[in-house]
Order: sequence, then structure tokens, then C-alpha cells
Amino acid sequence: MSLITDISQVRSASSINVSNTLTAWQPYLDEAEMTFIKPAIGSTLFALFNEKAQADLETPFLEAIQLIRIPLALYALYLGIDEFSVSISNQGIQVIENDTHKAAPQYKVQNLKETWMRRAHTLLDVALAHLEEHKEDFPGFSPQDPDLFIKSAADFNQFVDIRSSRRVFLALKPIVASIEKKYIKPTVSTAYFLNLKAAVQASSPLAEADRTIMDLIQPALAHLTIARALQDISIDILDWGIFANAASTFTNLSTKQTSNRERISAMIEANQRDGEAELKELQEYLDLHARVELYPDYFNSDRYVGASKAKTRSEFPNSASNSFFVA
Repeated sequence: MSLITDISQVRSASSINVSNTLTAWQPYLDEAEMTFIKPAIGSTLFALFNEKAQADLETPFLEAIQLIRIPLALYALYLGIDEFSVSISNQGIQVIENDTHKAAPQYKVQNLKETWMRRAHTLLDVALAHLEEHKEDFPGFSPQDPDLFIKSAADFNQFVDIRSSRRVFLALKPIVASIEKKYIKPTVSTAYFLNLKAAVQASSPLAEADRTIMDLIQPALAHLTIARALQDISIDILDWGIFANAASTFTNLSTKQTSNRERISAMIEANQRDGEAELKELQEYLDLHARVELYPDYFNSDRYVGASKAKTRSEFPNSASNSFFVA
């Protein structure tokens, strides 16, 4: 079973020849569903959509599945075009040509693949935005991530522009979780971190005091996440080596290229600096305001230094007894 049930649904995404059949494209549709669609919408909603697609569609599933089918078809075309351009038989790998049809130059094939992938990514984000806007109609869809302090692409986009892309946010999630544990948890203390996590995951709104802390945590978390992601997210770690996954071997391929190293380094430094400044502001706020009845977990932790040292806790005091001085 597949979300695409007729070759006309593939043709609605791209102008492909009428000689194409659904059977020929089915392996690539299946791979595209497992590789791109299922991870984006979740296993529960994917199974429900798959079931609904085999019957007469009804609102609200009609519009949602139609939106999903277009990027699915484009991903499948991207995956299959290299094999479709050749004939594989017991005589070897051949290119079939006649007087009216000749194989397209490699650069045109690559340009077409780039176009299909770009459109697929854009339209998948459109479909995901539709699901989030109508999440009450799709109980199996989880548009948010209740286990994180930044729950959605829209929340992340308030601090760093990721074009509100759900796909980008999914790629950033492991880094967000890592930054929370490595930076946020030590800053606010383990006890307060765990209690704040529980409060964020609860169905009731945050208390005003906790909301104030979240307003300080989120920008620091977003900037530190991007500083780390700029180093990692364009890298593929495979069993035969480490590769830059956006590289192109065709100099005449019209595509978005990765930023040069100097630009990436400048962005890493800027986001790291912003994140650390915001983290310092968070720490200072807790030291200035924590007391027995307000932020008691932090107040009773080793992190608390009190209001008198709140602004100087990270400074190195120069004195005649020190073996070195900091300028």
C-alpha cells in the first residue's frame, strides 16, 4: 500500500511522460515514504494516511493527503531518475536512444534532480504547516516536541531564522537536546532543570516565575544550538568516511552552495557569543532573584552564589598573590 495510488498523482507533481507507469515507480515511492515522509509526519499519522489513501478520501484527509502526495512524488522522481535513464540487462548497462529521443546531458539531469529536491523540501514544509494548523483534525500528528524547551519550528524561528521549517527543526532536535543537557542544566541546577522539564511537559500553563526563566532559556538555547549545528549539520558520517553532504561535482549546476568556511566560522562565533551572553544573563537573574520561596531548587543548589556575587561570578580576580594575571 502507498499514499500514491495512481500514476496521475505523480504527474500532478511534475511533467513526466505518459508512458510512465505506477508499477515502475513503486520502489522509489516506497523508499521516499520511508526516508522522507514517515519521519516527518510520524508513524501513527503515516499509517492512518496510508489507510485512508486506499479508500475514498474525505475531508479533512482529502486536502492533507493531496498535499503530502506532491513532495512524495518529487522525492521518488529524485530517487529513481538515475536508474530510469539507463537500461540494465544481461548485456550490461546501456542508454537507449533513437532518432527522436536521446539521453539528456548529465548536467541537465543533475539540474532536474536539484529542482525536484528543492520543490519537494518546500512543499513538504507546506504540508507540515497545514497539519500543524489543523492538528485538531489529526490526533496522530505531534506538531510539537514536549520533551524540549523549544517545542516547534515556529518557536525556534523567533530567535533564529530557519524559515519556520519543520524539516530543519527535526534535524536540529538532537542538538537542542544536547545543548539543554550541556549548557542549560548546569546553569539552572539539576533539580530545577528536572522540575522545569516536568512543568513544561505538563498540560497546564507555566507559572509566571518559570515563564520568566523560559524566556531567558530559549534564546540562549537557540543560538547555542545553531552555533553547534553550523559545524555538524552539513556533514554526513558514513561507514566509509565523513563527507560534506551538500557538495556538487558539477560546476555548472545551478544550486545553492554551502557558505564558505570564513562565513560559517563568523556565524558560529556570533551565535556562540550571543548564546553565552544570554546564558550569563540567565545565571545572573537566578542569582539575583532566587530565595527560599522563589526558585527554591536553584537557591538550595551549589550553583547559587547570591546577589552580591551575581555580576562577578565569572570574573577572574587579579591580585598580587596570583601566579598570572588576566587582562
